[in-house]
Amino acid sequence: MSQTILIESNEDLRKIFSLNLNTFVGTDVIHRKNADDTIELLRILPQVGLVITQAKVGSEDTAVKIYNFIKSENLATALLIIGESKTISGEIVCLKAPVSWEMLIKEAAQHLGVNLQDSMGKVRPDFLPVGVHYFYDISKTPCDIYIRIKKGPNEFQFVKRIHSKDVFDKNDIQKYEDQGLKEFYVPKDYIQYFTTFVTNTLIQKLEREDLTMEDRILTTANAHEIVRESIQAIGFDDVSVELSDASINSMVKSVKNSPQVAQLLKFLFSNKVSHAYQHCHLLALMCHYILSKQSWYKPEHLETLSFVAFFSDVTLKSNLQMQISSMRELTESNLTDEEKRQVLNHAKDAVALMANHPDANDYIKTVLIQSHGKTDGVGFEENPGEDLHPLSKVFIVADAFVKILLNPTMPSSKKDILPIILTRFPNPSYQKIIKALEQKFQ
Repeated sequence: MSQTILIESNEDLRKIFSLNLNTFVGTDVIHRKNADDTIELLRILPQVGLVITQAKVGSEDTAVKIYNFIKSENLATALLIIGESKTISGEIVCLKAPVSWEMLIKEAAQHLGVNLQDSMGKVRPDFLPVGVHYFYDISKTPCDIYIRIKKGPNEFQFVKRIHSKDVFDKNDIQKYEDQGLKEFYVPKDYIQYFTTFVTNTLIQKLEREDLTMEDRILTTANAHEIVRESIQAIGFDDVSVELSDASINSMVKSVKNSPQVAQLLKFLFSNKVSHAYQHCHLLALMCHYILSKQSWYKPEHLETLSFVAFFSDVTLKSNLQMQISSMRELTESNLTDEEKRQVLNHAKDAVALMANHPDANDYIKTVLIQSHGKTDGVGFEENPGEDLHPLSKVFIVADAFVKILLNPTMPSSKKDILPIILTRFPNPSYQKIIKALEQKFQ
């Protein structure tokens, strides 16, 4: 799905524009308040397809600042302005304010390279974007694959780059990445066929017993990203359920036979594994370390905690959101109000999603909703109580350890991290869990 940044200070208009952009243009809308916030995001997500902005926000010349940044960085991001901006009106489309949502949708569709298909004005793209990581674990495709080339300020051309009969490997795909390519494009009539093909290939690979440890981790990481994207776009379906099951089983296998933490971290970072999967895999590993020291441990406990680790952050969309571990950090963060709401409610929202996953029993849902110490799944408990489920306590301690481990501003030595979490969780059962983890690093 394409991404569009929207700057609109009127809350009612923001809601109307966002809903219709998503429904009719099929674009994921990200809200920003001003030019600086938008530029900061574009530095992280240069593949954003379109920025829709008011000409001015307060006294800020918002549209001009964003235009100058896009031009200086030579980004392919298109710009659409609501209101008059005399400085750049000859180069960028300016819609006279107030603008109707129908007009906004029509212009956004043109900017994103999609076509109107019927008299009702419903927009359907001729080509749909898929991230390059969809191609990491396949060697052929069931259809021709295209790239999008910018011909003018608001004009794009789709050029065939991979034929349906071509054979390729991950190195070939990484050459495109090295040139700055983030997405390939699939003809709209083939998108379901393509995603099913990729999913089936991944499942078959994950179920193999002869995978090397390195290949298993990388394949599971790739599958994790695809599952996250699918769930955030459409929720659970049969395909995402099947792929997530295979991924969790594969992760459990690799966790049980994992290399030392330092070696694992080096591997995860050097292979550019996503932060989301770094956190997920290390979290499952730390849970395994703790469980292995418990007299009551059973194999299904690791399966439960791995399941929770796989889905705990599934509704969060950025690394900054995933790094939050306390109410103080959330309050002091530069996230938007909507992004903060997503973080605040992400445990509860993940449990709600689990209603459509056949393997998510009440046992799993209890651990998931308590994963940050709150029994209602909203917010973060600074001092989690003794009344939580024992597996929830294991998860909370492991999560705190991993978030410090992955934070470049915090200590990286395992022995230096332990005193921090010993201070943070003073209740007796948590102290006992931390002592069990400490035995692993003695």
